[in-house]
Amino acid sequence: MFPVGCSKRFLGWIFPCEFRFLEGLCGSGLKILVTGGFRAGKSSVVKALSSGDSINIEKHGTTVALDYGKTDVSGLTIHLFGTPGLKHFRVLREILSKGADGVLFVVDSADERRDEEALTVWREVKEFLPGVVCVVMANKQDIDGARRPEEVREALGIPGDVPVVGTSAVTGLNVSLSLRRLLALLVKKAAPILSVLDAYDGEVGGISRFSEKMGFNLSSTRKVLNWLELRGYLDVDWRTEVFWLRDAIKTILKSPDMLLRGSD
Repeated sequence: MFPVGCSKRFLGWIFPCEFRFLEGLCGSGLKILVTGGFRAGKSSVVKALSSGDSINIEKHGTTVALDYGKTDVSGLTIHLFGTPGLKHFRVLREILSKGADGVLFVVDSADERRDEEALTVWREVKEFLPGVVCVVMANKQDIDGARRPEEVREALGIPGDVPVVGTSAVTGLNVSLSLRRLLALLVKKAAPILSVLDAYDGEVGGISRFSEKMGFNLSSTRKVLNWLELRGYLDVDWRTEVFWLRDAIKTILKSPDMLLRGSD
């Protein structure tokens, strides 16, 4: 187990793939943080969403570094990063949160004694990732006496605009639905700019037209398009000033509800 006072620089050296994620070492796609209190079921969620093919750095059954998994949802590539839940891993949770596009927040709905730990991590999420899109997973619904999603919302003071979904990482109940709901919210958030891009998709000089339409300078345009390309929304050829929205994004823009289809 790492010492409580270990530095961000030290942890960044130990886990370069994670902390250089935005430089592309893990490939393009959306980065989703899976976090929550101790023993909430975060590792099981990452494993379930990755069809069992995930990496877990643990000691005596407790995550002491991170979980990592990769999945595909409706053509979108998703990188899942799970955090440790113990209180003294705050620094590691902060580092793992860097560059996250959305958060799956896992709560132990069967044990209210864990609520204080959950609240601590929830406050960290708000601090590290202000304004980030979240879905709360009221996990362990397979256990008798587990609280309903709305009871978890009330107990933790989760805002009304944040979905709370009853899940079981053991049985798979609503696990993929939680991720799909999060992705639907992320695409909805990006939809206004994606819709403008769609009008110039595949056109030579389309980048300049998009920039003029949005009132962006070249620096701002590069930042926006690089951000979208890194997340797998589009491909860019700066030489010809052409960009192409990925087929998956075009399909989702035409039918936003498709992300919510399917069953666990």
